[in-house]
Amino acid sequence: MKIIKGNQQLIRSTNLNLIIDLVRRQEPISRADVAKILKLSAPSVSSNAEQLLSKGILKEVGVGDLVGSGRPPILLSFNENYGYIVSVDLAGERIRLALGNLKGNVVAESEIMFTLEEYITSDDLVAVITNIKELLEINKIPNEKLMAVCIGTPGILNKETGYFQAAPRFKEWETINIHQIMKKEFNTTVMVINDMNLFIIGESRYGAGRGFSNLLGINVDIGIGAGIIIQGQLYEGSRLAAGEVGYWVCGTPDFDEPSRLKDYYLDSHLSLHALMHKVRVDLRNGQTSKILDYCQNNLEKVTFEAFCKAAADQDPYCLRKTKELAQSLSVVLVNMSLLLDLELIVIGGDIKKLGYLFIQPLRELVNKMVPLTTTIVYAEHGEHSGIHGGFAVALDHVMSNILSE
Repeated sequence: MKIIKGNQQLIRSTNLNLIIDLVRRQEPISRADVAKILKLSAPSVSSNAEQLLSKGILKEVGVGDLVGSGRPPILLSFNENYGYIVSVDLAGERIRLALGNLKGNVVAESEIMFTLEEYITSDDLVAVITNIKELLEINKIPNEKLMAVCIGTPGILNKETGYFQAAPRFKEWETINIHQIMKKEFNTTVMVINDMNLFIIGESRYGAGRGFSNLLGINVDIGIGAGIIIQGQLYEGSRLAAGEVGYWVCGTPDFDEPSRLKDYYLDSHLSLHALMHKVRVDLRNGQTSKILDYCQNNLEKVTFEAFCKAAADQDPYCLRKTKELAQSLSVVLVNMSLLLDLELIVIGGDIKKLGYLFIQPLRELVNKMVPLTTTIVYAEHGEHSGIHGGFAVALDHVMSNILSE
């Protein structure tokens, strides 16, 4: 039978990838054990291992225990510093950046601070680029070793053009193609993904969602958004807009006044921005609360942190508002759970600062209304879930293409 050269190349590439994957999972490991587990010949493993060692993808890390006569085996390990990845999270009160190695370990981090009321402008993209370059420079990592950048951002991106179609917190970004700009700056793979999708990927891979196939991540923070995993796969929708629950319409709007439709959006009722707006209005109108004790009676200093402290101090007003927030969110979660038959709902965002005072009544309310129990937990990695999700996506890409790099 004639041997087709292309098939031989495919077999070799497949074996190389199998060896890399096995070594990553079971390092340190000998060549003999690799051959035994993968059912490959010893010469084949030895030849492939030498190629991976010469490329720097694998490294030798000492000797193993001697079994029988002969020389002790030299152990192989994956070279986590063969390349690096960057994860950027544009959600929340700060932009977070993390530089990681190919094991997903954080090498260095950086933050750019904002407030709930501020827009993220095009100038801030320049700051992100500068911070990434500084992280690389400080850690003596050449640009060519940066193998992928994954950016998590609120809003809806046009899959074909790379431009934003909807991004309420971003000013001027409808004219900016973040993918093109980052690709030009770093000459590497750039992925721009909805921040809530990265949130639920991070929790599914490394956090509270491990072991679950059908789960939802929902963030209650500056705004409200969701990420969905069905049968173990991220569900993004046909236009990457799945989970944009901030645009859900609550109640029955006045259809003769389309300009007021946004007043009925879920974002206007359930976000922490909306909550604190209502709290400030109530305090201005004479509502008494321990919040003012934490803010020296200065309404300009009323923050969600002060609200949480007052709630923990059993302030009746803050407890009432917390209960109202849980009631409103419970209706949303019940509908989502019934629609998707969810096993798990992961709650993220600064709402987590309310702790048990918020999540326990939320659990009780939801499970009173659904026929099958849905587990509800806070995110295990909290504000870093998106960064972990970015690492997961970037690593999947790098490891799938490591031989062609």
